[in-house]
Amino acid sequence: MDWVTIGRSAFTVMCFTFFILVLFIAYSRRSKNRYDEAANVPFLDDDKVQEADNHDSASNGAKQ
Repeated sequence: MDWVTIGRSAFTVMCFTFFILVLFIAYSRRSKNRYDEAANVPFLDDDKVQEADNHDSASNGAKQ
């Protein structure tokens, strides 16, 4: 085996190890609360959006 083959094999093993580490971190129980909170961010200001839609004025600069 030459150095190029050894380097490619080592790089493949390091990438696979990094991938497994990322999966472990992403699916750990400690991260669950953070991801659940991030998943609900789009729904936090839902009431404010509905109130803005009910106004008759063109608040976005469009002419009526």
